[in-house]
Amino acid sequence: MATTLLLLRGAPKLPSLSSLAHKEIPLQSTGRIKSTLHPEASAIVFDSDLQRAAKDELPFYADIDRAQAIMLERVGLIDRDLARKVLTELDELQAEYFQSVATRPAPRGSYLAYEDHLRSVIGNEASNLHLGRSRNDINATVLKLKLRTPYQELADELIKLLRLLCGLARENLDTVFPLHTHRQPALPSTFAHHLTAFARALARDLDALLAVHPILNLSCLGAGAGGGTTLPILPELTASLLGFSSPPLNSIDSVASRDLILRLLAACAILGSSLSRIAETLLLWVGDDGLAALPDELVGSSSAMPHKRNPFLLEQVQGKAGAIVGCFVAAVTAMHSTPFTNCVAVGTEATRNVWPGIDHSIGAARLIRLCLSGLTIAKDKASAMLDRSFVNAMETATRLTLGGDLDFRSAHNEVGQLVTMAIDGGAPSLLAIGQHDRVLNSETSPPPDVIARTALAGGGPAPGAVATSLNELESGIERAATVLHDLDAGWNRAREELRSAISSIDEPTPQRTGRGEGAQG
Repeated sequence: MATTLLLLRGAPKLPSLSSLAHKEIPLQSTGRIKSTLHPEASAIVFDSDLQRAAKDELPFYADIDRAQAIMLERVGLIDRDLARKVLTELDELQAEYFQSVATRPAPRGSYLAYEDHLRSVIGNEASNLHLGRSRNDINATVLKLKLRTPYQELADELIKLLRLLCGLARENLDTVFPLHTHRQPALPSTFAHHLTAFARALARDLDALLAVHPILNLSCLGAGAGGGTTLPILPELTASLLGFSSPPLNSIDSVASRDLILRLLAACAILGSSLSRIAETLLLWVGDDGLAALPDELVGSSSAMPHKRNPFLLEQVQGKAGAIVGCFVAAVTAMHSTPFTNCVAVGTEATRNVWPGIDHSIGAARLIRLCLSGLTIAKDKASAMLDRSFVNAMETATRLTLGGDLDFRSAHNEVGQLVTMAIDGGAPSLLAIGQHDRVLNSETSPPPDVIARTALAGGGPAPGAVATSLNELESGIERAATVLHDLDAGWNRAREELRSAISSIDEPTPQRTGRGEGAQG
């Protein structure tokens, strides 16, 4: 008892809660922490210049606060007058591109600088916008809002590329072209057959990208610091006003998880791999054999060698594809073995890799689209390569087997000997070989263009088979385009709903009818 009294007598007198409510607490003091972050640490983890935040973060804080103010007023946690003041100030900030915030000191980051501005203009009660939420769920929500535009841009770019590939393929169903294996002419094919192969791989990449959108469209706002809230907030309302399909379903998951980033970067990394392989194939075609060419506006020159036309854009694609993989590895490594709760290593350090990853993906897809749109095929060189490269050898062995006197392995061996004999003797084709025990003709050793036109089974280069594949591809592309259109339409509707809700807040508060003079009994 004596010890307790001694402690009480020696304890400092605490201010009352009512006195704190009317005293503006400076930003550098949190009540628990009395100083700003060490300047060297602050320089590492925070931007000293808020101009980037004015463009990349503050507009999203403002949209979140608009939805939050409307929701809090509706449930009675703030009054309509405060909601109006907040909404008015947010519009004024938006009109001036948030320069009033961008010029403020930000010793503890952009969000607290932004909130401090609202408190300085509106009053301390502006911080009541933070009821039922935390920077944890705000940051998770900002991430998803920021991702919408680049996500759409990447998906749209991929759809443009797919439509181009399908269109070019339909124009070249009969354009014979060599299929290479191990960088050597191997089989008769068509240009359309190749383009359709590219498109099928990229269509799967588009599917992987679209698989992310349900996570992207799930709101995190209302999850708070990770424990939800006891307040009667309406997370479904803020979700709707911000264009999300549903509110948080688990508060820990909402603030702890950034697997959205990993899934998106994984999709981008696989897309980058597909694009890099297409780039390498195009480099093979425009190489020494000159099967294809790029126009002047899609090649570079040499500073020293005047004869060079360098297809460097395709090499840019390959480099970007490698950078995307680096972004994914950096993100997944930063998240690995972190605790399953809000975590800076996850929410900040890992997440920062998504922006260059998407940017490289958009750039790589666009460069491939430009190169394909300008690519011209040297049909005469393609035909000549087919005619001189013995690409009909496998078909010849197959037809000799069907003749009945040879099994396939024996026929394979015999045709291999014939190819060697033709090369040694300078014969341009198997049919041009002179004396030999095996008599070949156009039925047993058909020319490459005939093989390409008739290879129907197994998804071969026959025009009918390629057209069937294109039909299925184009249907899938249009379904994907519809999904993206509906997603964008939902976001646009939400913007209209948010503006409508703001307008309703701006309307005069309805007056209650009393029972005074003139009132009917």
